[in-house]
Amino acid sequence: LQAQTYSNEEIVISGLGFARFGVAMVPEDSFSEHPDARRWLRIIDRNLCWSGVFMVTDSRYKTCRTAGSAQVDMKILLKLERRYSESGALVSKHLMLTVADNDGAELFPLDLPLSKNRFQEEDLMDLINNMSAQLTGLEGVLGSTIAFTLKQPKRRKIIAMINTHGKKLAAVSKNSSISLLPSWSPQGDAIVYTTLSRSGTAIIYNNFKNRPVKILRSNTSATRASKNFLSVSGGSWYSEGRQLIVTLSRMGNTDLYTFDRQKRKETRLTTHRAIDTVPDLSPDNKHLIFVSDRTGHEQIFYLQLGTKIPFQLTFGRGSSSDPVWSPDGTLIAYSKISNGHSQIHLMDPFTGEDHSLTRGRYNSEQPTWSPDGRQITFVSSSTGKDKLYIMFVDGTGRRRLTRTPKDFEEGSPTWTARKF
Repeated sequence: LQAQTYSNEEIVISGLGFARFGVAMVPEDSFSEHPDARRWLRIIDRNLCWSGVFMVTDSRYKTCRTAGSAQVDMKILLKLERRYSESGALVSKHLMLTVADNDGAELFPLDLPLSKNRFQEEDLMDLINNMSAQLTGLEGVLGSTIAFTLKQPKRRKIIAMINTHGKKLAAVSKNSSISLLPSWSPQGDAIVYTTLSRSGTAIIYNNFKNRPVKILRSNTSATRASKNFLSVSGGSWYSEGRQLIVTLSRMGNTDLYTFDRQKRKETRLTTHRAIDTVPDLSPDNKHLIFVSDRTGHEQIFYLQLGTKIPFQLTFGRGSSSDPVWSPDGTLIAYSKISNGHSQIHLMDPFTGEDHSLTRGRYNSEQPTWSPDGRQITFVSSSTGKDKLYIMFVDGTGRRRLTRTPKDFEEGSPTWTARKF
């Protein structure tokens, strides 16, 4: 249970972790007799697991397997249904997934039409997303899109995107510059990213309808250096999608600014002589977390917008970076260096509760949340190269997201609920 208020007098109820529904799949004879029944069960099992919402009796995936009937909250009845015209001719076949209570009382049916006696996994993703929405109130994330940086050997770094099943890999940035730091808009219909070239740095806005445009760029001219930004980068969106919080450097000082992309106007938020960067704004647009080296090491700071006094959230000799608010604004995922390696941590900034989600003799860093707050995608060097992985928010269920060649490098993931 998690709840949070942001008034001066706060009542905080929190807990690190999440709950999943335990389900038992119950195939009826019409389903079991189909020659593809076993394969279909594996596909359904995979998608129930990867949704982050369900645990399944006898699942092939250990981290999604219920311990027994005591952990089963409901049943999913599986059957094939044939539908006929008034004249008696077979019109269509449907795979029915009906959610029922443990006594078998049907709660609601879900219909998956079959074409040529088969179904598309994308249609099953939509069906399970619908099931998740009906049970939790939040639309599921199966098939949604993750953008990230992709570096092929001897080529520049680009922005690419892929879906939750490691499919539909496509390039987003198509320019001659190095592309970094992608960030989806709150509505998921646009993305900003940073480019680096000989002419300087720029922030690119791409709404996938029109040609990408530079909304902010550096000016390295010596005659204008006092008035213009020597570097620009990053972007954390306000929920209305018009403004961003970005990192800008002027006269050797790097601070955070609010930037209105329509008015092309920036407003300074931090004024410290240290480097302030990697901003992330809470979903209610009131609470900013960022990284600063003002203590001698990179640490995470918190600033309530409208005030000018930031508070330090992380401490110790090891550096902390990559902070991101959970979609409900109650938790922060971030990466912290300990014992020489970076690991993903989960923090409740209002109680100080904190624990590590990853471990190992390799780096795990750059976390970002799924839109429903049940999963985290991150970068790990466990194979020797940085690759993208997904895990549940309790640290279990880790799986490789991409299937790129071993010498490709991936980083900076950002997740939207939209499908492309």
